[in-house]
Amino acid sequence: MTGLQIKDLKVGYKRNQVIHGLNLHVDRGERVALLGANGAGKSTILKTISGLLTPSTGTISFDGEDVTGQKASNIVDRGIIHVPEGRRVFPALNVEENLQVANYGRGAKRLEEGLAVAYATFPILKERRNQAAGLLSGGQQQMLSLARAIIARPKLLLIDEMSLGLAPVLVKEFYDTLGQLFSDDVTLLLVEQNAGMALAHCKRFYVIRNGELALEGNAAEYRDDPTALQSAYLGV
Repeated sequence: MTGLQIKDLKVGYKRNQVIHGLNLHVDRGERVALLGANGAGKSTILKTISGLLTPSTGTISFDGEDVTGQKASNIVDRGIIHVPEGRRVFPALNVEENLQVANYGRGAKRLEEGLAVAYATFPILKERRNQAAGLLSGGQQQMLSLARAIIARPKLLLIDEMSLGLAPVLVKEFYDTLGQLFSDDVTLLLVEQNAGMALAHCKRFYVIRNGELALEGNAAEYRDDPTALQSAYLGV
């Protein structure tokens, strides 16, 4: 089956189990939101998919291939790209060097094509391509994180808290940009605190509570009243 499949996933840090037998799927080209309160385990799920954490049990497959526990570099080679919480740019490298890192091992022509798209999308990055990434504003660093994803040409894009710390007008711009940048066959799993914004741009959602699936559904049913999800968030 194409897309992302997670079955009976359990993940922990030392003796502390965080994810408890999770099952979810994201079909190819589908956009799905992963919602829940702080500490629910959402970021842990993305880190496990992208190979930064190893599950204790369960399987993760993408486009029919088992990628459970593979090295992060192998995961990237399969087109699974993770935009982490907090942007995580390389602060001492300049903007263009950060983008070159995302193209590692893929050749000059592909980099040239990716840079053209990235700079057309975010002109301020082209203006500041020789500036250290650590000196960019928070919004510009988020642009850089998304631009690295453009360069990497994802098949599955994992985005963690894109709106964190940003002004609402910037958040809307970023979400609008997502819809324009990536083709319909790019699969998206999005972790987001801003439930209303996530539901507006995704087809389905999962709510995670204490490392378990609390609710799943069609985003359209909750777009007019995202606060209706609060009972699933809090377990009341």
